Amino acid sequence: MSKKRIAVAMSGGVDSSVTALLLKEKGYDVIGLTMHLISSTPSRCCSPEDIQDARNVAARLQIPHYVVSFQEVFREEVIEYFIREYEHGRTPNPCAVCNHKIKLGALLKKALSLGAEKLATGHYAIVSQDPSTGRYTLRRGKEKGKDQSYFLARLTQEQLSRAWFPIGNFPKAKIRKIAETFGLPVASKQESQEACFLTDEGVCAFIKKERGHSYPSGPFVNREGKCVGTHQGIIAYTIGQRKGLGISLGKPVYVTRIDPEKNIVFVGEEAELYHTTFLGRDPHWISIPGLSKPEVFHVRIRYKHRPSSATVIPEGEDQILVRFDRPQRAITPGQLAVFYHKEMVMGSVWIDQVIE
Repeated sequence: MSKKRIAVAMSGGVDSSVTALLLKEKGYDVIGLTMHLISSTPSRCCSPEDIQDARNVAARLQIPHYVVSFQEVFREEVIEYFIREYEHGRTPNPCAVCNHKIKLGALLKKALSLGAEKLATGHYAIVSQDPSTGRYTLRRGKEKGKDQSYFLARLTQEQLSRAWFPIGNFPKAKIRKIAETFGLPVASKQESQEACFLTDEGVCAFIKKERGHSYPSGPFVNREGKCVGTHQGIIAYTIGQRKGLGISLGKPVYVTRIDPEKNIVFVGEEAELYHTTFLGRDPHWISIPGLSKPEVFHVRIRYKHRPSSATVIPEGEDQILVRFDRPQRAITPGQLAVFYHKEMVMGSVWIDQVIE
């Protein structure tokens, strides 16, 4: 009987490298796939160095390795989305979109075309099938500080059925130890913390360079409606931001709301960042087929946010009202809100409007 073929998304980092190692050790027919996503500017991912690192690991493991180019679809699905969200006064979540559209989208299709049964990645999360319902479920990774289930909460049942996260039950320190023990050349390589395609110049410079133009300045306005300064274009700001505002009011002030139609950035004291309720759009369900009545879940409104108890209320087919038990800081339109029941991801929704 031939061994099952498993493709591994190899970024050149330690997590995906150990993923390939573990599967090879278990006797699978492993092939490595490295995505080439950007070519025009220096970035934090898929650089020639990253690709070479992945190639070196594959050679060390004696597995086939392929570099696949997804530059066009990555630009359409991720970079354009990223820029468009900032232009509309929202803060995007490119990693969640990339996992859905690119890594477990375009790359999964490539893996299947090469005869792989599944695509394994180095995410810290756990996927399994519920024997009572047949649905594929997604759970948080064992090490809570590294858990990446948040970024996988838009995956479909079909994608989850083909996804494998072998390191989800491991702590990060153990993964580095395994890499060191087996002499993998990336054992001490540091991980990227920002959107992979951004340069060191930052979001604002990246968007201006991509679009080829600047963005109009406009007023900073406080809650009383008074203009207290001039902003440098709405793409430069996000909810909760304090640094880089360039205004001095004798006390700390933060971005509290952005009105793209009027080109206004609202600012206020930290207390004004706290809200209990938001409206979400485009709900996506994983562990359940849908929501027909209000349910209480723990809701995470950004990656580093500690999930907090909230009542989740269906509002028609494509909207969800979320009401937290306690006010939450900086609920941000454009970000992903993920619903948890204990360790399990129930579903997610895009934050659309904060209810005052």
